[in-house]
Order: sequence, then structure tokens, then C-alpha cells
Amino acid sequence: MNPFREYQQITQQPHATPVIAAGTALVSLISLSVTVALALRIRRLRAERDRAVTRAREDLARDVHDLVGHWLWLASLKSELAYRRTAGDSRLHGELGEVLQAVRHAAHAVRQASKGDRRPSLGDESARARALLTGFGAECSISAASAGLPEEVSAVLGTVVREGVTNMLRHSTVGRCVIELTEDGDRLRLTVANDGAPGPERPWSAGCGLGNLRHRVAGLGGTVRATAGEDGWFRLVAEVPRSFSE
Repeated sequence: MNPFREYQQITQQPHATPVIAAGTALVSLISLSVTVALALRIRRLRAERDRAVTRAREDLARDVHDLVGHWLWLASLKSELAYRRTAGDSRLHGELGEVLQAVRHAAHAVRQASKGDRRPSLGDESARARALLTGFGAECSISAASAGLPEEVSAVLGTVVREGVTNMLRHSTVGRCVIELTEDGDRLRLTVANDGAPGPERPWSAGCGLGNLRHRVAGLGGTVRATAGEDGWFRLVAEVPRSFSE
């Protein structure tokens, strides 16, 4: 006998429909239960991962504070003493003043890193960039409204500002800096630009932090590029989606 016809005859019997319906409902219930269990398991694993990452960051922050904080404190004292002793030499006095300010900023950064909330933000890093560059005699123009940005997006863009300013102070004779955030649909573009760049023949290498920035921005589905133009301006541009979900 044809098995298909036999199945049709069985399912067409009066008592078969409730049985089939009950079986279908049972299978659906089991599938739903498995799906919910898997979703809860994934949520628990993500929570455990986040807690582990938080603990690791806190441990690292404490280590950095213990290892670096003492030496920064000593450097600050020595710089303050040298700064006071060179009051008669205006040029040297000014240069030592810049050294002292840089050490103080570094000490402040270490203290911030040892706190519970260590994540950078675009607003905080932009404000620090203005204070730091102004202290070095550079003009800093900022147009980067950070209100309403997702926390992860703001943190990554804040890191871009921090690395960009660190790079310009190391490799440029910066006189003017521009930090600008623009929006095009669901895409955000952050530009950190400065004059006094050494030129296209000395591009920013991965060793200066570009590789790390590319990795972090790529985690949001974005890109980073760095260019040194013939006009003497260096531009670090990061583009990320405004909306981000893991």
C-alpha cells in the first residue's frame, strides 16, 4: 500500500485532527521553551562577560595608578621646583611651565583612570583637549555636540579625540586645532584637524595609535583615516553609525 495514501487515510479519520493539533501545539511549546532558554542563557553569558571585563579594567586601573602615580607625583614636585628657580629666564621658565602643566594633566588622567567610571566620552575629551591645547598656546575650535549619543559611540569618539590631540602635540608644531562632529543621516563624522603638521612624507603610523583606533571604530561598524595635506594640516577623520547595538 502506498504510505502517503495510508497517512492521508489516518489523518482523515474523525479522531485524528485533535491528536494532530495537540501534537503540533506541543512541538510549538517545546520550541518556544528552548528559544526562551537559549535567549536567557545568552543574556547571562553577556552579563558575566561584562562583569569580567569591568573587573579586569578596574584591576588595570589600580595597577596603573600604583605604578605610575608615584612617579608622576615626584615629577610634578621636581618640575615645580625647577619652574620656580628659572623665574629669571623667561624662555626656560615658559618651557618648564609647559612641562609642569603636561605632568599635571598626566597625573589628572591617572586619577581619573583609577575611578569607577573610566570610560571616556566625546564631551569630556573635547573639553580636556581645549584646556590642554590652550595651555600650550594653541587655538582650539570645537563644534561637537555629544548630547544624545549612545554611550559606546561617545566613548569611541572620545578616544579618537584623545589620540588625535596626543598625536598633534607629539608630531606637530600646532597653532590651531579644529574638532568637529557632523551628521549625515545615520552616520556621524568626527574630524580632528590641526596645522603645523610635518607633511605628507611623515604619515601617522599605527605605532602612534592609529591601529588601535581603527580596531575600536571598526567595532562600531565605522572607519578611520588620517591624512597630512600640502596645506600643512593633518586630519584624523572617524565615521561611525549614530545608532549602535551589540
